[in-house]
Amino acid sequence: MADVSWGPQLDLGAAITESQRLMDHGDPARARELLEAESSLAPPEELELWQGLWQLADGLDRALRGEPVAAARSLRRGRDLVGSYEDRPPHALDVAGLLAWSTHLIDELAVTTRDPDWVPPVPRLRMP
Repeated sequence: MADVSWGPQLDLGAAITESQRLMDHGDPARARELLEAESSLAPPEELELWQGLWQLADGLDRALRGEPVAAARSLRRGRDLVGSYEDRPPHALDVAGLLAWSTHLIDELAVTTRDPDWVPPVPRLRMP
């Protein structure tokens, strides 16, 4: 578990909302820390989902830091873990959207001649 002081633990829905806010504001590293820390509240049947969510946030963070190989590795792990929840997404998560986003980002990271100003897209955790 991440060594992060978040004060009182958030409920899982609030953790997702705060993680989205952090990613939207360019801080996927803190989103990953929050998702990892809050995973201790998850029911056992959702543990892999939460592990997958923090792996996806880690992948985004690594992509932003210019680490395409490590980013793709985290994104693949996250996609595999989150994917098993596609038929029954808890917390109004947009699992299908996260799978599409992670696949797209993995493909983008494989391109070696990207525009130098390229910025990875931020995922939407919840369905609109």
